[in-house]
This record gives sequence, C-alpha cells and structure tokens, in this order.
Amino acid sequence: MVRFAFLLLLVCVSGYINAQEVKIEKSKELIVIGGKSFYLHTVQPKQTLFSICKAYGVAVDEVKALNGKKDNALSVGEVLQIPHVEPFKRVDDKYYYHKMRPKETLYSLSKKFGIKLKRILKENPEYDVSRPIAEGAVVRLPLRQIDRGVLEAELRWLDRQEQEAARQKQEEEKHVALYPPARDSLEGMMQQVVGDTTYVIPERNYERRHVKVALLLPLSVKDNKLPFTPEEIPVDTTGVNIRNERWRLSDKSTQFLQFYEGFLMAADSLKRQGYTIDIHVYDTERDANATQAVIGELNGLSPDLIVGPVYANTYKLVAEQLQNRVIPMIYPLSARSGELSRFPNFVQMNISTPSLVEEMADWVAANAHGAHLIHIIPDGNARAGEVNRLPALVRARMQGEIGEPMLDYQWHPRMHVDSVRRMLRPDVENIILFPTVNEAAASRVLPVLSALSDHYRITVIGFPEWLKFTSIDEEMFYKLNVKVMMNSYVDYQNEDAQAFSAKHREYFHSEPNNIANRAFDMAMYFIPLVERERTNTLNTLRNREDDGMFTRFRFRPISDFGGLENRGLYLIHYSSKYNIVVTPLRGK
Repeated sequence: MVRFAFLLLLVCVSGYINAQEVKIEKSKELIVIGGKSFYLHTVQPKQTLFSICKAYGVAVDEVKALNGKKDNALSVGEVLQIPHVEPFKRVDDKYYYHKMRPKETLYSLSKKFGIKLKRILKENPEYDVSRPIAEGAVVRLPLRQIDRGVLEAELRWLDRQEQEAARQKQEEEKHVALYPPARDSLEGMMQQVVGDTTYVIPERNYERRHVKVALLLPLSVKDNKLPFTPEEIPVDTTGVNIRNERWRLSDKSTQFLQFYEGFLMAADSLKRQGYTIDIHVYDTERDANATQAVIGELNGLSPDLIVGPVYANTYKLVAEQLQNRVIPMIYPLSARSGELSRFPNFVQMNISTPSLVEEMADWVAANAHGAHLIHIIPDGNARAGEVNRLPALVRARMQGEIGEPMLDYQWHPRMHVDSVRRMLRPDVENIILFPTVNEAAASRVLPVLSALSDHYRITVIGFPEWLKFTSIDEEMFYKLNVKVMMNSYVDYQNEDAQAFSAKHREYFHSEPNNIANRAFDMAMYFIPLVERERTNTLNTLRNREDDGMFTRFRFRPISDFGGLENRGLYLIHYSSKYNIVVTPLRGK
C-alpha cells in the first residue's frame, strides 16, 4: 500500500514537470455578468487550474467557486470564467486613492494630508469615524484638497516600498533557483505535487445536508432602473460591449439588499461546511397583492425555513394563509410584534421594548445591592413611553432588599451641577436609571452628570437608542460607566469580525452594516438548526441559548400559545478605563 502511494506520488510529480513547461496564453474574450467583468478561458492540453490562475493573477479558490468546481480537475475544451481584475490606480484626474495601513484612521489621514474630516467622509460615505477601517481598504482623497508637496512625498515613499518588495521577490526567486528542494525528498515531491497538477487529494466526504429557504424581502425591484442609454442596452450578454453604468438604487431597496448580502455570505460559509442550500428569493414589495402572489408558490415549494416578510401587514397575510404552520417564519427586523405573536410559528429576532425593560430590571435588581439607586424623571419635553416602566419593575423585584428607597428626582431644564450633587452619595456606587430614548433629554442630563463623575462613583443604565445619538460625545459614556443591553453588537477588534468585513468587501465592494451582520447570524444559526431538527425546530428553540458572531440568541414564548421572541442580550459596558466590555447575559 505504501509502495502504491509512493508510485502515485511520483506519477503526480511527473505530471507536474510536464505541465510546468506549458505556456498559458491569456484570453482576450471579456464578458460582463451581473455587473462584473470576466475572461472566458478555454482549457488547452496539459494546462492545469493552478497554472491558469497564475497566468491571470487570480486565486484558485475564487475561480473554483465562480465555476462551481469541487476539485482541481479540468477537461480539455472546458470554458472557465476568470475574474477580470482592474489594475489599481493611485491617482486619477480627481482622487488620490490611499490604501489604509496598520493603525491609520480617517482622522490621521485628515491631519496628514490637510483635508477636513467632513470632506473625507463626504467622498467616502461607506466609512464612518465610529468604526475602524481595515488594513488595505481604499479611501478616496480629493486631489484639489491635498498639498502637492505632501502628495509627491507620499508617492515617492510608495515607489520605494514597491521597489524594495520587487527586489526581495527577485532574491527569493534566485534562492529557490540555486537551492531547490531535493526531488527525492518528501518535501520536494510534495511542493511539486501541490504546486501545479490536476491531481488533488480527495475532498472530505460530507454528508450532504439540504435545506430549502424562502427569503421574503421588499426589494422593490421595479423601482430600480438603469440610466437610459439610447445607443445600447446594458444587459448581461456576451455580445454587447457594456458601458460602466451604475444602477439607480432606490432608497426603499438599500437596507434589504444589505440583508440579502449578509444572508448570501452565510450561505457561502455553510456551503463550505457541506450544506446544500436552495434560497428562493421573493420580492414582496410592501404590497398585499405582490405578497398574495407569493403564497401559492410557497405552498408548492414547502420550504424548511421562511425568513420574512419584513412588514407586519405582509407577514400577517403569509402567516394566515400558509398551510404548513410548523415551518418557522422569522420576523427579522422589527421589534414590534403586535397581533403577529399569536401565530405559533412566529419567531421575532429583535427584543421588544417591554421585554427589554423587564430584562434590564432583572439585571439591576440582581446587581444593585449596596448601591444608591436614583431615578431621574425626564423633563416634560421628553416622552418616556414604555421605558418609563423600568423604575417600577426594579422596585417590584427588590421588595425589602433595598437598604434605602430609590430616590426619584424630577429633572428641570435649568438644572445645574450643584443641585444634582445633592442627590449623589460619595461613599457608595450611584446607579442612575434615566428612562428615556429622547436624544434632546439625554443631551441635557448626561453632560451635567459627567461633570460629577470625577468625584462620585456613577453608573448610568442606558438604552440601545443612546448609541445612535449624534449630539452626545462617546467620552461621556465612558465617564458615566454607561451600561446598555442589546441583542447584537459588533466588536470591530475581533478577528472573526474583521475577517467577515474583509470578505464582505471582497464580495460586494462595500462595508457591512448592522443589517448585513444580523442577516449573516440568522442564516448561520437557523439553517443548521432547521436541517437537524426539521419539524421539531420550534420546540427546540424554546430551550436554546447561543451566541452568533454578532448576535445573542435566547428565545422565549411570547404567550402560552403564541410565537417566540429573542431575549438574548449582551451587556455593553463603557468602562471608565476607556474600553468597552461586552458580556453575554445568561437568562432564566
């Protein structure tokens, strides 16, 4: 057996040596599919996948995925789609294209090139200052705003770096030529076999796991049109020279396309794990008639999982008429269930405000022993709404356990630091409940509290909406030890999150947002679960507690006979040490 394997290896090596001499002539046949350009390469005798990809300067895995290939085997005459890679331009007539380096930020670019940060953000709307930008990402800097001397010095430095990299590569190639691995050594044979040959080690035999998913999104495709061009119609075909036209993307479609992108990212990852996933995408628009037309197809498809519809009126229509009610129907984006919660297969991904307030009250009651509790009542201009239940729930959960009663403090617009100081205690932690999601109210109260944070131990219990406030400096959150509870959070320093962002940029040429992140987690969580549990999925969900890459999952019944709601939460703590601590909260 060992001898046979050794002979097989030698055959592969000889195949490599012969293939090594074949010259690859790049195809000039360029087509456009889905807005992306590709070469059509016809495989010639003795050509291998590795040598073809090397000639075109593209990755083997990328070509295999594009052509649906499971291994490296090729047939003579087979036509491969090869991605066309545009050469990177540093400068054109409008911009200098800067590739981000380690530890660089938009702010540091602003200082370096003398461009206002607002202008950089205007030219690069896909980025924002609250999120780090990955190394290698490209930032457009307007030439008119850059000092000529600074730019010339930057370009000279880049030229020197490229020359040094080219020199090192030449040295390495010379070394390999002078001291190649011995062919009779195992290392030498394996390098040649792996380097370039149609022979591959067989892939691991996965048991094929098949799942049918119906994705119901209001994509509003009919509202998206290409610019009118009388000379030619830019369609995907091998016979038309397509201009560089861009879609006029409707605002109604944007966030749902981002959801679809995240879902496709997950499907790609699951496919590599051995899953076969049929995704059937339906455009429900925001229209009952469009949704009604989908229902008949769903009955015939009988999917294992339904994600959507997004809006309550269209979701209700599908849920009422769908015959097979054991199919989980994910309500993906809204936190307001209303009457939808009565459907037994209803699964709400976002925690509702009443449930969030209950979870917050549980946490405060469990962690406030020995602290001084203060309830700041927002002034009359700020509507508190459902979040105002928080102080009452905390009192109910801590009956007889609070050393002293919770202090209620009515806020007035003209409050100042001295009046606030009198409600704080210097000897214990002051936990402040400020039940509002009104930005104006928060911008009046939090700065006054932060002025006292150097002399008192203060912890403020906040709400997820606070993280979207633009009028409040994030430094206040650190000074006030703000704690917020939410279903999902993206740690941009995490290696997995960085890898996800890099892959999203590679696939879609844009930064992933929270919707894409959530969609990825939904697909990664529900598709394997449905494949394993099938008709028992809804029962299994009631007893599970898991973490996705960005999302915490903990489903609990909304009522005795209704659907499920995700009560999985992270505690986001803006520590006074100026770091963010993320802790999964374990449920009851």
